[in-house]
Amino acid sequence: MKKSLLILIVSLVLTSAAWAQQSEPTDVREAAQRGDQEAQLEMGILYEYGFFMSGHTIPALAWYMLSAEQGNEKAAKRRDLLMSRMSQGEIDQARSQSSQLVR
Repeated sequence: MKKSLLILIVSLVLTSAAWAQQSEPTDVREAAQRGDQEAQLEMGILYEYGFFMSGHTIPALAWYMLSAEQGNEKAAKRRDLLMSRMSQGEIDQARSQSSQLVR
């Protein structure tokens, strides 16, 4: 059991390192910028958890805000949880950023 867990952890670390060297997924960003609420949710998750991005909570919140405004319940939950851990200044920055993300 311990050996299997160790192999899984090493695999995840190596996969994360490979992802970190790649750029963000362009097709998801483009769909999010066009207003696709699922893509906006995915961009928020990518930023929040650092997949392809390096854990930026302000952009994550900005994407969640956009998706939640369109009625995405998962994005609203992620938005509210993230906001509970951020300062008012960070939240204000995310609001400002969200208006610049869509085309």
